[in-house]
Amino acid sequence: MIGLDDFREKMKAEIEKTKRMKSVQVSGKNLEDALEQASLELGLPLRVLEYEILDKGKAGIFGIKGSPCRIIAYESVKNKMKREEKSLEEELDLKSYEQDDVPIATDSNGRLSVRLASDGAWAKVFPTVGEGLPIVVEDVVGKLHDRSVLEQDLAIITAVVEQADEMWVKVGEFSYNPANDALCSLDVSEEGMKASITVTEPGPGGADLTVEDIRGFLANNSIVYGILDDALQEFEDFPLFDTPYLVAEGTPPIHGAPAKVIYNFETEPDKIHIQERDDGSVDFKELNKFQNVVKDQPLARKVSPEPGKDGRTVYGRYIPAQDGKDMEIGLGKNVTITDNGATVVATASGHVMLKAGKITVETILVIPGNVDGRTGNVNALGSVEIKGNVEDGYSVTAQGKIEVAGYVGKANLNAGGDIIVSRGINGGEGTEFGNITAGKSIWSSFIQNSQAIAGEFVIVSAGIVNSDVVSQKKVLCKGRRAKIVGGHVRASEEVNAVILGSAGGSETLIEVGFDPAVKEEIEQLNETLNAVEEERDKVDLNLQGLKRQVRMQRKRLSKEKEQLFEELRVQHNELHTKMESISSEIQKKQEYLDSLLTHGRVSAAKKVLAGVILRIRNVEFVVKDPFESPVTFILEDDYIRTVKFQDIDDDLIRR
Repeated sequence: MIGLDDFREKMKAEIEKTKRMKSVQVSGKNLEDALEQASLELGLPLRVLEYEILDKGKAGIFGIKGSPCRIIAYESVKNKMKREEKSLEEELDLKSYEQDDVPIATDSNGRLSVRLASDGAWAKVFPTVGEGLPIVVEDVVGKLHDRSVLEQDLAIITAVVEQADEMWVKVGEFSYNPANDALCSLDVSEEGMKASITVTEPGPGGADLTVEDIRGFLANNSIVYGILDDALQEFEDFPLFDTPYLVAEGTPPIHGAPAKVIYNFETEPDKIHIQERDDGSVDFKELNKFQNVVKDQPLARKVSPEPGKDGRTVYGRYIPAQDGKDMEIGLGKNVTITDNGATVVATASGHVMLKAGKITVETILVIPGNVDGRTGNVNALGSVEIKGNVEDGYSVTAQGKIEVAGYVGKANLNAGGDIIVSRGINGGEGTEFGNITAGKSIWSSFIQNSQAIAGEFVIVSAGIVNSDVVSQKKVLCKGRRAKIVGGHVRASEEVNAVILGSAGGSETLIEVGFDPAVKEEIEQLNETLNAVEEERDKVDLNLQGLKRQVRMQRKRLSKEKEQLFEELRVQHNELHTKMESISSEIQKKQEYLDSLLTHGRVSAAKKVLAGVILRIRNVEFVVKDPFESPVTFILEDDYIRTVKFQDIDDDLIRR
């Protein structure tokens, strides 16, 4: 296998042999111009070129045309070797000895600047960066020659090149001709924000412009602000002739930002925010289109306007900036402003919106149409007024009241106040929907296939059909067809309808004379008690089995069975304690029911059909023969008796 050192030696000899074959001969007005031309023709950057000067050329003088600089240029041996080595390393997969974390320098050639002044010729040499090519003495000599500087101090030039310290050093003398000095003109933009100079190249023997020359020129033309120091120095080092050159720039005014309001709620009413469930699915009925807020909740914050910052032209003239405009926050209903006008808070609970540019909290949420897929489920901290229907599968929750102008289908309604449904409630089959719960009263034309619970009254005009209805006070059905047919109706004080029961004999259970909520709690506690008792019986059965094993085998149980016996014994004691606690709770609630003074009554304005079951407190009466006239049932001496019909108090059913 060929070694890397062998390859280097071979390539060095080959490059020396063939460099003339890969060279170009070019000419230019000076050495720098010729090198740039060679770079283009070889397709290589300047930093990797080597050259030989064939003719330094001569600058033209007094109308006599000069001769160009001619060179032969070719790729440097060092770069050629590097390129070939890299190719070989890639081919042979040779590993580089350089560490990955060594920074790669950006290569840049040295630079040279020559300036003529009234007191002589000056030169400044800039150092190389990385592996860039340095300036050599010939470069300085050639450039001075181009400027007709014939009296050159080679010793000083050599020192300047070696030091390359970016300092101006006088390196020669020339025949100064002030008539050929560089000339400068000024252009200022109409707004006075930018100043540019255009400089003509000095003629033979003419001086270049220095930074101080340009500064003096600008001062004489009243340019006093925003002078670009770096740009002036760059122009002194490397002048650009016959081209506008930016030397000063004003500062534009910065107008203050206006006041703004940061809202803590969504201001676009049609935006929806579908929330993801814990399992990653989403409920497209929960659109969250209505934004609830509570009293004293911050709704918005005002950001004060900012002062402006004056600008300044290159003439030093100030440009006044505008301060940001202030604004007032639009305040609607049920809001106020605090923190010296900085924060808007709600003065009532409800849903917040931006209404005609004003922050408003409405205590009544008005749905102009149906509650359906366009609205999603509705949840309000105030009241809800629905102009249409509540469609199947949706729910409405409000801390205040709910009023529905249409009907309620297989839906759920939950209100802290009244629930008013103009066209009736039909919950359909199943228990997932058709649940109507009101903290106060429920008003509807009819209730069918639903579960309705009211903290006060349940009042219907057409009737109750196959529904589970609970009222803490009275269930009142008044209307020509106000029937209670099928289902289970419970009230603390009274149940009153035109007709009770159905001709088909559907079981209709009506209960009065107790607190329905407490009785429901007792029923649930009894169910829990039965479940705990069953669990205890299973534990006792296992305990008895282990005891029988001891008696039959006449020896101690194994270690595992002894541990099981102890666990079962602990479970038995825990379940027994739990049963006693539940029984005590049931007894307390039953004592409360027994202490109630109300006895309750059931009334029918027209008739009571066979099959109706009446319960007043803890006494039950099954209607076997229909009552064909108005009748009221009461509890007297632990018997349910009939008395003269007692009609509904009209004041109760008047909204």
